[in-house]
Amino acid sequence: MPSKPAKYGIKIFWMCDARVPYAIDAVVYTGRQPGEDVQKNLGEKIVEQLCSGIRQTGRSITMDNFFTSVPLAEKLLEKNLTIVGTLRQNKADIPPVMKKSKSREVHSSEFGFSGNMTMVSYVTKKGKVVVLLSTMHDDKAVDDNSVKKKPEMIQYYNKTKGGVDTMDQMVRTYSCKWRTRRWPMVL
Repeated sequence: MPSKPAKYGIKIFWMCDARVPYAIDAVVYTGRQPGEDVQKNLGEKIVEQLCSGIRQTGRSITMDNFFTSVPLAEKLLEKNLTIVGTLRQNKADIPPVMKKSKSREVHSSEFGFSGNMTMVSYVTKKGKVVVLLSTMHDDKAVDDNSVKKKPEMIQYYNKTKGGVDTMDQMVRTYSCKWRTRRWPMVL
């Protein structure tokens, strides 16, 4: 992945604690095996696999836009898990009013509610919109005291999103530096 700091190597999907850089579980991505069909909803399947050990615990999961989707949110709610995550702009689940528009004011928010789910669209700067989905939040809470007027959902997401980033940073810092062709050794 050219845009990532670690362009080559073994792809590992992590589930980490948000407060301390502690890995709870991991899945090594082995790619598509010869003869297999193309995998659909890979992010959804990875999250379900990682969360299998914490079902019915009432925990909240923060995830990025590769994993977040409305069907996944519904499945995790059935397992007593809530989510907060960003959504990609090309998802069909996002209503047109929440997509980017040049007419929307900077630092404005649009909220949408459906059952136990809340979606917020926040304009960070002219022409740039961040869309979040949450099954944990259920109101239009906005921080009116700050200039940016960020919704509470975005503040919570920003506070809890760093677990995997910290884990990746520690793995890069404390690598074993051994050259080998056997990938289990590298892992």
